[in-house]
Amino acid sequence: MAPPKWAQDLLLDALTWWESQGNDIPNITLTWRRGQQSWSSGRAFCDRIVVTAGSDRIDTKVVLLHETAHVLNPGVHHGARFWDTAWTLYRWARLPVRYCRQREHEYRGATLAYARSRKPSGKSMTQGLDKRKTRD
Repeated sequence: MAPPKWAQDLLLDALTWWESQGNDIPNITLTWRRGQQSWSSGRAFCDRIVVTAGSDRIDTKVVLLHETAHVLNPGVHHGARFWDTAWTLYRWARLPVRYCRQREHEYRGATLAYARSRKPSGKSMTQGLDKRKTRD
């Protein structure tokens, strides 16, 4: 099934924004499936993202951007650079940070990257990452 317009727009806008920050972006194909649960799941390949969308739109957005972070950081899996990218994308998309933390907390490195993404004042620290090339 074709991805919904909102998902295509989110992916395109995220990639356009990422590129505007001085990063390279791949040409990504988005494959969409419909799941029966409220939560979503996804897989990332070198130039393809597969999302099985649940009924919760916020959860689906988190999964789509999580998989996008994988494609933007090939070969890194759930390393520090991946998580820095993921948190940057979640904040860029203005996703509820509390929900993102809850959704990602079981992944190794997610909590540490979340802490790095915050300034002591509580504001996001994404400017330094935004200028970094994804091939670092």
